[in-house]
Amino acid sequence: MRPEEAMTLVLFVPVAIALVGVIANPAAFRVDPIAAGYPSALARLVALIGTVALTLWIIRVEPRWELARDVLPFVFCANIYSNLHDLIRFYGFHDITRAIYHWDVALFGVEPVVWAQQFTRPLWTDFLTICYWLFYVTPPLLGLWLYQKRRRTEFRYVLLSIVLCLYLGYIGYVVFPASAPRFLIADQLGPPLHGTLSLLDQSRAATKAIPLTAQGAFPSLHCAVALLATLLAWRHLRWFFPIQLVLATGLILGTIYLRHHWAVDILAGFVLTFFSLWAGPRIERWWEAQAARWVPARVLERANIDSGAHRARRTGAASAG
Repeated sequence: MRPEEAMTLVLFVPVAIALVGVIANPAAFRVDPIAAGYPSALARLVALIGTVALTLWIIRVEPRWELARDVLPFVFCANIYSNLHDLIRFYGFHDITRAIYHWDVALFGVEPVVWAQQFTRPLWTDFLTICYWLFYVTPPLLGLWLYQKRRRTEFRYVLLSIVLCLYLGYIGYVVFPASAPRFLIADQLGPPLHGTLSLLDQSRAATKAIPLTAQGAFPSLHCAVALLATLLAWRHLRWFFPIQLVLATGLILGTIYLRHHWAVDILAGFVLTFFSLWAGPRIERWWEAQAARWVPARVLERANIDSGAHRARRTGAASAG
């Protein structure tokens, strides 16, 4: 088992418990009428169990299915994201939105989301919206390029760092519920933002109309992962760094401009960035060392784990022979 798979199993338990609770008492966790077409808690629980079951099956039966194993943690991340609305309400931690608002004003002397309205321009709105949505594209591209180039070690560091950042952010959403600025201070904001492309206008309207993750603002995972991908690109894929830097900068500015996040959300996201950047490779190396120490060589060979620690053990055994 890999470290991100172990983390998946740990997180599976509280997510499954929450969904079972929602299914058992649907009246207490009814979604907004506008989101009535959203998949039911039962359907989402089945998808969650299916993802974990497939992960365990591949580990046990087909451990050499590398691509499937590498993709499944992100499928599980998507499962958690789709369940945030129910998770936050089921566990019922204290909402800190107003506290974040006061922290923003105390730090900057003005609410940055309100201050940013003076820069509203249609083209600027379009560009920042594109940067915001490319969050779902550029970090996977970084990993895919490393995977295609068979730079397995660097790919593993990137994958584990990003998955760790996402999991920690989801825990933050549940433990520290906070709404986006567009909900709390709507009376201080101008009319809805409009660009030059109707498709982008529709994407922003959909985000606002279906607030299934309305309390998932703290920390900002968009900013955390965008900065993390930028730093990982600098470390492992230098030619990709300028592209990621421009898009990440636009995304970070866009979270304020588009009224998705408070400035404090962004700062908290950066804490996750640097922790994940530091911890990801260290967790991977520690995990490999434990595998080389405790797992029989035949099992490692069957799982196709060609880690540095495993190679070192094989080399040492060959030299002794």
